[in-house]
Amino acid sequence: MDIVCIGAAEWHGIWARAQQLMVRLADQGHRVLYVDPPITYLAGLKNKALWEARQAALKAAREGTREGTEGTEGTEGTLKASPQGLTELRPGAIWGLQPPIFWPFHSMYRPVNRSNQKRLARALDQALRTLKWQRPVLWTYLPGSCDLLGGDRWSQVIYDCVDDHAAFQGLIDPVVMQAMEDELAKRADVVFASAQALARKMERVRPDVTLVANAADVEHFRQAATDAEHAQAARGDADEKNSHKLPGDMPAPGKPVIGFIGGIGSWIDTELLAALARAVPEANLVLIGPVETDVRALQALPNVQLLGKKPYAQLPQYLRYFDVCLSPFRMNELTAAVNPVKIYEYLAAGKPVVSTALPEVLPFAPVVQVAHDHHDFIAMVQASLRAAPTAGRAERQALAETHSWDARLAVMMERIKATVKS
Repeated sequence: MDIVCIGAAEWHGIWARAQQLMVRLADQGHRVLYVDPPITYLAGLKNKALWEARQAALKAAREGTREGTEGTEGTEGTLKASPQGLTELRPGAIWGLQPPIFWPFHSMYRPVNRSNQKRLARALDQALRTLKWQRPVLWTYLPGSCDLLGGDRWSQVIYDCVDDHAAFQGLIDPVVMQAMEDELAKRADVVFASAQALARKMERVRPDVTLVANAADVEHFRQAATDAEHAQAARGDADEKNSHKLPGDMPAPGKPVIGFIGGIGSWIDTELLAALARAVPEANLVLIGPVETDVRALQALPNVQLLGKKPYAQLPQYLRYFDVCLSPFRMNELTAAVNPVKIYEYLAAGKPVVSTALPEVLPFAPVVQVAHDHHDFIAMVQASLRAAPTAGRAERQALAETHSWDARLAVMMERIKATVKS
């Protein structure tokens, strides 16, 4: 089948559920057009760097060039573009499309969303003509796609709900957002949810929602599993360090590493991270991922390193030198519906994991250590640092094996095929 995927994250951003599934669908012979999430004119005014990055991406799409994509899964080979701004990410299998700049307040006022979706529809129609696709499947992650429906454009509509969109902060009217999501869920042919809380919410309007949790690329993150003596040697011996390719921006050898990989936004408990860093001065706290919140308190601490976003292909190179991995989410309405991809990836690497008590993480205890307050979280990290490096590794990796993206996609495809037959 041909699939138009409306993503909630940029293709070249943090590699998560949408990209993982689309790559695997392409591996099965399906063709994918991935549409990056839009930015608004207001966002461009408020964030010059964001605006310039999107303009560069649009220019790259027109010219067929894209810098910084090497090493990203699914983007091997030369990138090609069409006059319509389509970028060929994987020859003959995956294309990318930069959407038009949106008018702001589309999550507050439905008429604005309708206007924006009409502009997106025109861009999609042009792209589909170029690709010579007829009636593809719409696979969307954004509630605003409700205004892309109607007519005879799509052969099937799939809504994959991975966030409680109405709980986000910012320029959002929760009532408007929820109304759009409800409409999308009602009209879609298939609805998936990544967390129990999301499934319960969808069941109000769509009783046949299918729960499909997140997962890991187990093979990819298994690369981070290394014998304890290798990791110890790499922290203390220069020759061993070089042989195992300790990334150059990692802390100097000699101290244990407590690590986090993921977006650092308002949903991350930065106060907890700062308290942890102060409680374990004998360790380095390494945070990998784009920063979207105030981290000045962390930057002021001598044993905290914020390394920024890293290419997906390089993550195992960093993760293999983590002694303990963190999932430090705040506890609130938004995170109650989060099923953290990073938990599965840490487990695939065989690493000890300490998490705050997200509902979706509780079933993984005691393989994942779950803390109900800051004191317990810090104590669990300290205990993990004292434990033998190989303790529990086999159990963690065995658990990860049961949570692969391949297995998740198989469940989803079975549901999709059943809908087509009916």
